Amino acid sequence: MTLTWIRLFPLMILFAHPSATQTTAASPAPSGDSICLSEILIRTPQPYDAAQVATAQHKADTAREAIGHGEKFGDVAKKVSDGPSVAYGGALGRFKRGQLAKEIEDKVFAMKVGEVSEVLRTKQGFTILQVTECGGILPRSSGVEILSDTKGVDFGPYLRQVRQKIQPRWYHQIPESALTKKGEVIIEFSIMKDGGVANMRFVETSGDVSLDRAAWGGVSEASPFPPLPSEFAGPQLTLTLSFHYNFDKNELE
Repeated sequence: MTLTWIRLFPLMILFAHPSATQTTAASPAPSGDSICLSEILIRTPQPYDAAQVATAQHKADTAREAIGHGEKFGDVAKKVSDGPSVAYGGALGRFKRGQLAKEIEDKVFAMKVGEVSEVLRTKQGFTILQVTECGGILPRSSGVEILSDTKGVDFGPYLRQVRQKIQPRWYHQIPESALTKKGEVIIEFSIMKDGGVANMRFVETSGDVSLDRAAWGGVSEASPFPPLPSEFAGPQLTLTLSFHYNFDKNELE
């Protein structure tokens, strides 16, 4: 079975929030079509409460100041971040051009390795991003394969929406006790015309209930997905999705 390798990532629509832009000791800007990022996320509640938003903003500004004064990004992330990758010092992994919102892509691809963004206002809260050297170990969903006939429809844009819904829900399902475990889970499921999920099953389990449950929950809690493209004449789109925990880059390749 040949898998098309793609990286799951949470959808983040960023809006600049006034704060002084500072950098750490930085290497040359990343070259090529991919970049690796770390994140500090300070969540804000919904519906928004002005007092809680102000508290979150102050917390984010304080975190950014600490980094500017020499604290390591990863250490600050582990202390204060509400993001799903907090146990990994905020490391989100690798993103290719076209996988990020345009405003994010323009910003981070212009930054150097080691550089830290200003505080950014997001739909989730306040975010600080750092461009990092690519490498390291993260849980990641690595491959998706379309099993059904696509009827000539390009499902690339649609699958990006599917990935954007699954990743944060999957990360939040991983218990702290499982963060260092290694395993692979492959799940098959069908997305119906209205976006509902059917025929969900394990193709391969990791042998660890906590890892299997997190991957399953990531898909089931993301349902329903957006309706299938109107130009698609088929009754459903059937996929397999592979979830990898703590495999390094060489092992994945």
